[in-house]
Amino acid sequence: MRQGELTTVILAGGEGRRMGGRNKALLTLGRETIIERQLREAAKLSTDVVVVANDARFSEQLAAAYPGVRIVSDAYAGEGPLAGVHAGFREARSPHVWLLGCDQPYPSASAAEYLLRLLSVEQAQAAVPLIGGNLQPFHAVYRQETGAIAEERLLAGSRRLLHWLERLERREVGADELLAAGHSTDLAEDIDTPEQYEDAIARWAARPLHPQQRS
Repeated sequence: MRQGELTTVILAGGEGRRMGGRNKALLTLGRETIIERQLREAAKLSTDVVVVANDARFSEQLAAAYPGVRIVSDAYAGEGPLAGVHAGFREARSPHVWLLGCDQPYPSASAAEYLLRLLSVEQAQAAVPLIGGNLQPFHAVYRQETGAIAEERLLAGSRRLLHWLERLERREVGADELLAAGHSTDLAEDIDTPEQYEDAIARWAARPLHPQQRS
């Protein structure tokens, strides 16, 4: 992969209603918060990292801890994750974007690099995991210009990520293909509720000790 080919965009602008208002980026597994894990993985691929966050206090904390990370807020406030896509992609300095949601505890730089290679070879606009019969818009890799299509959808009154995906030329990457290439399908998992968080903590504690996973 050429230097500067991939920007990582992390959406951290949600209100966490289903988590009782907790910032999901700051949930911990092992010794790290989810956002720390994501930034560590992002650093393996990207010199350009953008976090979309609308909480001023969180943004200040993140900027102090990670001065190399650029933090932006939604231009279309209150319009959900698609507004975050638009804001993050607009700021991306690379031709491709690895998109993560801040509640995904198992980001994989190697899987993202695999998706990027597929995207480059097949000339699609997006390489999107398809797991359990569902497209996974997060942990997918996109061409940076697809952010303009996200804005078109917003201006048309559509806020759904899937409506945006439907407009893109996609390379869908099934679970079997990911596994065959040596990547875990855990990458698509997220934490939305306290119950899911408790389950994630229990699963994390039961995982075999691995320096890259339990640090």
